[in-house]
Amino acid sequence: MMYEGFLFVIHLFLHTYCQLQVISQSAFNLLRWWRVSKWNVDILMAHSKNLGKVPAHVSLVFLEEGVPMEDLVKPIVWCICLGVTTISLYDYYGRLRNNKIEIDKELREYYTSFTKDSKICPKGGDLRANIKFVSVENGRNDIVHAARTIASEVLSGCTPQITQNTVEDYLKVFSHDNPEMILKFGTLHSLAGYPPWPVHLTEIISLPTCHLISPTDFLDSIRKYNKIEKRVGK
Repeated sequence: MMYEGFLFVIHLFLHTYCQLQVISQSAFNLLRWWRVSKWNVDILMAHSKNLGKVPAHVSLVFLEEGVPMEDLVKPIVWCICLGVTTISLYDYYGRLRNNKIEIDKELREYYTSFTKDSKICPKGGDLRANIKFVSVENGRNDIVHAARTIASEVLSGCTPQITQNTVEDYLKVFSHDNPEMILKFGTLHSLAGYPPWPVHLTEIISLPTCHLISPTDFLDSIRKYNKIEKRVGK
């Protein structure tokens, strides 16, 4: 009984700590909102001059409930403006995929607003990026599909050798296109079922919340990514 009570106290402490993280980050974002509310793509690019290498594929992982659509699409647009060519959006239940039409509409509206009066960015909502929607089902189903296909071809003599490239050839979502950086939103210290195969060399950056996210939060995340020593498994 005492042991269960101790575990309950630990759980309550950790839960309260995580909630305070979200509240403090949201409050901080709100306090500086007035400073960044007038940002557009030109200001973003000016602040990104010494940013370093921008990852070609960024995966945005949303592990919190109730994120407003206008906050959800902001990091997508900022990725596009910085030249990220592939953006994958992950949530456990696949709700983002189910709201794809609404997300696309909000995305184009914010992109048009963010690039309005820009001297360096094309007008007209030119969203030059490959956007993928990913859920927990993609991880299990993709690996099972790849394993079955490879096994079938091995039995028929079509695949003489199994390598990492062989497996990636049969992955539907992340075929030779693994994310270089994951930006995770939420206090859960886990990727919550994110497809495991493509993240063996991925750098993971965490933010407590996506609520009222600012461009400076996003740029700071890219800077953290570039400060991490990339040893490529060595």
